[in-house]
Amino acid sequence: MRLGLSIIRGLVRLKAIFIALFGLVLSIFRPAWETVLRFLILPIYRLSYGARRRLGNFYRPAKNRLMFVLTNRYAVHIVVIAIAVVAGTVNFNLGEVRAESDAFGQRSILYSIVTKQEVEVIEEYANIEDVTDYATVTSFADDSLHAPIGGTTLLEPQTSMTGLSQSGLALASPIDTHGNGLISMAPRTSTEKYTVTTGDTLSTISQKFGISLNTLLWANGMTVRSVIKPGMELTILPVTGVSHTVKNGDTLSAIAKKYNVATDTILSFNGLSADDSLKVGQSLVVPGGEITAPIPVARTVAVKDIFTTAPAGSSGATKPTGSAKMVWPTDLHYIVRGLSWFHTGMDVDCSGRADGTSTNDNYAAMDGIVQFSGAKGGYGYAVEINHGNGLVTRYGHFHSLYVQKGDTVTAGTPLGRCGSTGNSTGTHLHFEVIANGKFMNPADYLSY
Repeated sequence: MRLGLSIIRGLVRLKAIFIALFGLVLSIFRPAWETVLRFLILPIYRLSYGARRRLGNFYRPAKNRLMFVLTNRYAVHIVVIAIAVVAGTVNFNLGEVRAESDAFGQRSILYSIVTKQEVEVIEEYANIEDVTDYATVTSFADDSLHAPIGGTTLLEPQTSMTGLSQSGLALASPIDTHGNGLISMAPRTSTEKYTVTTGDTLSTISQKFGISLNTLLWANGMTVRSVIKPGMELTILPVTGVSHTVKNGDTLSAIAKKYNVATDTILSFNGLSADDSLKVGQSLVVPGGEITAPIPVARTVAVKDIFTTAPAGSSGATKPTGSAKMVWPTDLHYIVRGLSWFHTGMDVDCSGRADGTSTNDNYAAMDGIVQFSGAKGGYGYAVEINHGNGLVTRYGHFHSLYVQKGDTVTAGTPLGRCGSTGNSTGTHLHFEVIANGKFMNPADYLSY
């Protein structure tokens, strides 16, 4: 008890000592604090307070005017009218619009992506038949050596070309596109390597060496979509045309026919005679040769011969079982996958073969009218039956079909042979129930 009282008395004395020390410190530093407060903090506060008041006097009226404009019901109309006037004025002042009527847009990358067809690269080689010899090159048209897509002439000399082969095809003379004249006065007869530098483009490189753009692309395995970078090494042919590496079984006549040139042209340019034999791996320059673009093939799903007659004895259940509203739509009852947020129906196994065929049929789940029968994108060969009252059933991945659009079917009518067409990894029936445009759970309509 006495020890506790002693501790309390000691703490009281310490408190008095600390208070006295704190008062002493304040008395020492008080003049400094008063100076800082009077000459630094108070002036800063007065300035900030005054600036805030002045800013408020300017900001509040401006804010009110801005809000009035934004909330005025006629503001939107004024903005729309102003945009229409500006757009109309700009369109009216346009000089001319260049388009290519029937082929407009068909050479773009977007067109090839949408139609899933490759853009054709067509080159026309300019033969010079009436000229026998020229000693010098004076000038070229600025765009005469370009190779635009679509079949315009690629090589149209404005005046003359240096050197001609015996077949009358112009040999390329390198041209300096920076206005410094010819790089070399002598025609090139051998393939060269060129290192891409900063500022180079495919067009300027082809102009620099006097060859067509297609020739540059073909020699380097590139397309009009290819990108070149400084330091990249490109193969430069000596003349507009193609380079062909002899393969086993190649003949001179076959090569000439492939690139649509005369055999004498190939012999003359490559220093060969008719008696010389070709060697496998030998590289030939084919002046004026063209690599023909393949004809685009329409990527459509063929439906020819998919409609067949239902085999005898092919029939399913004719009445729903239990509390079901529909009959089971195929022979087997093994559900592979059900309805989910990424799967719009129910997949039922069909006991198929490895080649995507099956011995089982798919059947109409209810009475109705066939509103679709044929190829349907990822569904493959599919059938849709309209049962009335907004109810539709869809059956996908058939191997062959027994019904056509407009046919009236009853519950259990065979619709086709189960298969694996469309986006399918195995033989099965994809079955959907659609009520008023909404995918329903097929399990609610069937008895499993």
